[in-house]
Amino acid sequence: MKKFRFIYISNTELKESGGGGSGVNSATFNRLKLQYYNLDYILIKQKIDLLSKFKSVLLKKIGVKRNYHHFSEKSLNNVKTSFDLKLQNLKKADFLFFHGFTPWIKIKPSKPYFCFNDGSFYTYLHTSNNPNEFSNKDTNRIFLHEKQWLENAEKVFFRSNWALEQTKKAYNIKGENFLNVGVGGAIAIPKKDMHQGGRDFLFISTDFLSKGGQVVIEAFKKIKSQNSDANLWIIGDNKGMDLKGTTGVNYLGFFNKNNPEQQKKLYEIFEKAFTLVYPTLKDINPLVVIELSYFGCPIIASNKFAIPEYVIDGKTGFLINDPRDVDEIAHLMNKVLKMSKTDYLKMRKNSREFGVGKNTWDKVVERIIVQINSNI
Repeated sequence: MKKFRFIYISNTELKESGGGGSGVNSATFNRLKLQYYNLDYILIKQKIDLLSKFKSVLLKKIGVKRNYHHFSEKSLNNVKTSFDLKLQNLKKADFLFFHGFTPWIKIKPSKPYFCFNDGSFYTYLHTSNNPNEFSNKDTNRIFLHEKQWLENAEKVFFRSNWALEQTKKAYNIKGENFLNVGVGGAIAIPKKDMHQGGRDFLFISTDFLSKGGQVVIEAFKKIKSQNSDANLWIIGDNKGMDLKGTTGVNYLGFFNKNNPEQQKKLYEIFEKAFTLVYPTLKDINPLVVIELSYFGCPIIASNKFAIPEYVIDGKTGFLINDPRDVDEIAHLMNKVLKMSKTDYLKMRKNSREFGVGKNTWDKVVERIIVQINSNI
């Protein structure tokens, strides 16, 4: 069999591997490299269109619909120019693999290409932004470019079926080259569940309010009086709130997974976590849900976005129908607290088996490789 040469194209430094998009990028490349030895990494940084950004900020201030400056024509064309400058290396490749979708949509590769992302621009616009702030003409421009670019790919790999189906519907395309391969967590998988019986709920985010931090605190207050041994640990953003006066609530700060010492401490917290509570209103496929499942931790999370693909309601945790309903969240937290030891341990076992059995990078990239090999 011919040894094919691949070029992996990303806008993220390979050494950045802590979590989120950078963790996905690093995990994908490193596992593809094990399969395809002739795999080269090309970094193309996106330059900010300062004039477009200035206009966009100004229009927002005066309440006028603005352009989406991050993917302005100038910005996208700059990426295309950078890509073309590296053409000498690209000419030697048999196939291209793009990390992400939207930054590359003005590029017209002469080689067959694959791509992998958690969602399309449409999905990002409607989960991370207020689409009503932006000019329909401008967002439609990006939609059209991306639709054509995705249609021309050999295979388009998504991290969830939810985002895949949303893209097909939004762009009115059949998506016959679309495939959901799932996603893995950006943390080492423990050999076994190490939970020792504590009742410490966990909330973790980089955006305290949109991920539901305040709601979790209010829900915890409701159940604390009847559960004196219960605690709530908060990791990441806390919007500068003073949590010292809230009984049972402990703010543990930020942890950098690229720092071995901090990663070890985070790992130990995950081992001790009783249940993750994550009533997010702004997400696609949160890696923290997958990462905690590796440790056997039950998950209470929003019944939104791709989350139901990673949490089996009543089996590996519970899904929240209204992520801003304090009473519903308190009820679900109390439900876990009132479980018999047998039922709770069964839920932990289910959570770990589901996470380790389906949502690991080895399995995700194996699915990608099967599809690539079927096309070459």
